[in-house]
Amino acid sequence: MPELVETYFDWLAGIYDETTAACQWSAPQWLGRAGGPLVRAGDWVLDLGAGTGQSSAPFLALGARCVGLDFAAAMLAQARAKYPALSLVRCDLDCPQGLPVADGRFALVVSAGVLECLSDPVGFVDRAWRALARGGHLVFTFDEFVAGHPVQGVAVGRADSGIDNPVADLAGWQLHRHTLAKVTEWLTARGFELLAERQIEADIHSHFQVPIYYRLVVARKAE
Repeated sequence: MPELVETYFDWLAGIYDETTAACQWSAPQWLGRAGGPLVRAGDWVLDLGAGTGQSSAPFLALGARCVGLDFAAAMLAQARAKYPALSLVRCDLDCPQGLPVADGRFALVVSAGVLECLSDPVGFVDRAWRALARGGHLVFTFDEFVAGHPVQGVAVGRADSGIDNPVADLAGWQLHRHTLAKVTEWLTARGFELLAERQIEADIHSHFQVPIYYRLVVARKAE
């Protein structure tokens, strides 16, 4: 990812939990509800875009062995302080060389609010597939394209959550909002079976004061 994006997230790390609580960010909780029944104590869970550990927390509470990947060092430092049991690795998820984890190890891969930030979403699906054991599950959310929405009606646009920040120009980083049909196409092509999906109200845009809708997806790696 661009260096400026890393700068932004390193700045955000110190206030991330407070800020996401204020805007009612609910995607990590949705991952826990959907993914919790799919794992048992001792199972390996991979969190792609772990941030401060919010999306790993539900699975750590279940006794799963969690590995979190993120490219922002300050985010990882926050996660490490909050969750000592969470194994953390610094990694750009747009990584053509592959993820720094063992193929086929994980019973569950989770990710909240990452797909839309990546330049290679098809590669994201492929790397999740490789990380999963046979019959393993992928549970993730993505920022959905919603025609007519004041924020999400733009398929490709400036990455702007409405949060005031000292990084004035994020022009090198754009969000890519996807439709469920396109994401399903990518999953199916790689060998995933779509098990469930639903639109969720993920947060409230702090500037426009409108709900932001994400899609929650549950898919299984074919046997």
